[in-house]
Amino acid sequence: MNLSEYYNTVMELSHGIVITLDEDGRIIHGNSRFEALSGYEIGDIAGLDWFELCVDAKRVDSSRAIFAGIVEAGTLAFMKGSLMARDGRKIYIDWNMKPLFDSRHSLVSVLCVGQDVTAHVLRQHELLHEHGRLVALNKELSCLHAMNRIVSNMDSELPDILREILAIIPPSFQYPQSTGVRLLLDGEVIISGKFTPDASCRLEQDVLVQKVKRGHLSVSLSGNAEDGTKFAFLPTESELLGALAKHVGWIIAKREALSTKRNLERQLQHADRLAKIGQFAAGVAHELNEPLANILGFAQLAEQTPGLPAQVMKDLDNIIKAALHSREVIKKLMIFGRQVPLRKTLIDLNQVIRDSLYFIEMSASRGKVEVRMNLAEGLPTIMADPQHLKQVIVNLVVNGIHAMPGGGVLTIETLSFKDDVYLLVSDIGVGMTPEVMRQIFNPFFTTKDVDQGTGLGLAVVHGIVHAHGGIIEVESEPGRGTRFEITFPCSRSVRETNSAIDDK
Repeated sequence: MNLSEYYNTVMELSHGIVITLDEDGRIIHGNSRFEALSGYEIGDIAGLDWFELCVDAKRVDSSRAIFAGIVEAGTLAFMKGSLMARDGRKIYIDWNMKPLFDSRHSLVSVLCVGQDVTAHVLRQHELLHEHGRLVALNKELSCLHAMNRIVSNMDSELPDILREILAIIPPSFQYPQSTGVRLLLDGEVIISGKFTPDASCRLEQDVLVQKVKRGHLSVSLSGNAEDGTKFAFLPTESELLGALAKHVGWIIAKREALSTKRNLERQLQHADRLAKIGQFAAGVAHELNEPLANILGFAQLAEQTPGLPAQVMKDLDNIIKAALHSREVIKKLMIFGRQVPLRKTLIDLNQVIRDSLYFIEMSASRGKVEVRMNLAEGLPTIMADPQHLKQVIVNLVVNGIHAMPGGGVLTIETLSFKDDVYLLVSDIGVGMTPEVMRQIFNPFFTTKDVDQGTGLGLAVVHGIVHAHGGIIEVESEPGRGTRFEITFPCSRSVRETNSAIDDK
C-alpha cells in the first residue's frame, strides 16, 4: 500500500468529518463522511475556496483570519465553526486543525477533523430561548405585581397613577438605562425615561379600554451597547409590551369606573340632602306664611289711618317693604320645597324671556348693564310653567347684573338642536372660582353680604330646571365672566315620552 492509499484509508476510518486544505484555504481532499454531511462530491469541489463555499457569509472574514493564524503557528488548534451544506442547511462543527509539513518543513496541507455538534448547539439555542422567555416572564410578573401594588390605592388621580406605572416599565427591559416609555392617551402624553420619538429601535402597542382604542404605549431604545453594536429588542420584550398595554387599559377602565361610581354616589347624596332641606324649607315657609300675612295686612291697614306723623308713616312703609321682601323669600322656599305645583302648558320661551325682562329693565339700567338678546326665530314650543321659568330668567339675569358692579354686557340667547331647546345667559363679570362653582346650587350658599342675598336664587333655578326635565350647566373663570346653559326638551319629545309612559 502506497502512502496515498494509506492516507485515504486513515481518513475513511476516522469517525469525524475530515477535510484537508492548502495554505490558502482551497480544498484538497475530504472523506466520505464530509461528502455525506455536506452534499458535495470531493471531485467536484477540489481546488475551490473552502471559505467561500462552505462557511457562513457572516463568518468568512473572521474564519479566514483564524485559519491564517493556525497556519502561521503550525500547531494543533481548536475552532468552533459551521458548515453550509449544499442544500442550505447550517451544520455546526467543532474543528481540530493541524498543519502538516514535509521533511523540509514545507506546508503540505492543513488537516481539519471535525465533530458534528448541530444537535447540541440547537439544544443550547432552545435552552437559551427558554431561559430568555422565563426571564421575560419573570420581569413581566414583577412589573405586573408592582402595577397591582400601585393601583391597590385608587384614590390618586389617574394621571398620577399612570406616571407611577410608566416609571416601573424601563427596568423590565434588557437595557433599562437606555429605555424610554411614552403613553399617549386621549391626546395627552406621559413620558418616563429616555424616550426618543424618532428612534429606529422602537416598539408600540395599542391601549384598548373596554375594547375601544384610546391611545398607544411605546418603548424606545437610544444609543449603542457597550461593545458598540446597536441596541435591539428581544422577541420576548414585544410580548411583554403587549401584556403591559393590556394591563394599562384595564387600570384605566377600573379607575374611570370607580370615578363614575363615586360621582353617582355624590349626586345621590346631594339629591338626598336637597330633598331633606326642601322638606324643611317648605315646612318653615308654611309656618311663617300666616303670621307674615297678618303683619303685612295690619301694616297696610294702619298706613291708611289719617293724620299719622311722618315718622310713623315712614316706619309703616319700611314694615310693608320688609314684609313683601320676606314674602318673596317664602315664595322661593315654597318653590324650592316643591310646595308650589307646576302648571305646565305649551309656551314660547322667547316670549317668556321678553315678559321677564320687562320687570328688570330698570335694575339693568341703574347698574349700567346692557342686555343683548339673540333669540332664535321659529323656536319650538316647550311644555313648561311660564311663571316658574320667569323665576329662572329673572334670577340668572339679576345674578349677571350683580356680577358686573361696574357695568357691562349681559347676553341672553335661545337656539334649538334636534329635540332640545337651549337658553344661554352669559355675562362678562367677575366670574367664579372652581370652589364656588361646586357650591352655587346648594341652598343658602351665597358670596354676597348677609343683607344682600338669601342663597336661594340658584338653588331655586336648579330645582325648577330639573322639575321640567331639563339640564343646567355653568362655565366660569375668575375675571372672565360666567355662562349658564339650560337645556329643555321640546314639546314633541315631551309628548312622545308622556305617550310612552301612558301606554305602559
